[in-house]
Amino acid sequence: MEELCKGVRLLGVDFGLKRIGVSVCDGEWILATPLPVIYTKSMRVSIDAVAALSKAQNVGGIVIGLPLNLDGSESIQSGRVRAFSKNLQRVTGLSTVLYDERLTTVEANELLIEAGVVKAADRAKLIDSMSAKVILQSYIDNKKSENNHG
Repeated sequence: MEELCKGVRLLGVDFGLKRIGVSVCDGEWILATPLPVIYTKSMRVSIDAVAALSKAQNVGGIVIGLPLNLDGSESIQSGRVRAFSKNLQRVTGLSTVLYDERLTTVEANELLIEAGVVKAADRAKLIDSMSAKVILQSYIDNKKSENNHG
């Protein structure tokens, strides 16, 4: 797994076949913020859209949620995410890191409820980007913890 260097903004990605949740963090890796979801129809459109966003957001690396089964094994979607990551890295020239995203949708849903988004239909519109925020925030918090203990 590649390492990303602190001091650059990062893009967080929750890859889906219809919607891609995205988030961004500051260069000091303090806070991840959700961005509007990207609607997509194909892998090519997805790669181009995320590549354009990474350029627009001036990020230096990309953290992509890797969907694993609860037992840690990979799923069909895991393979799609690995292909997406590899192609995105090739197109953007940026380092990509795959990060375990198990239970991030559950956490994202709880955060939305705590924020007062009570209707399920309203949460459904926001869940992908909130999941991307949780993925990215978990990654940066984990890296800060490793640096403090390593």
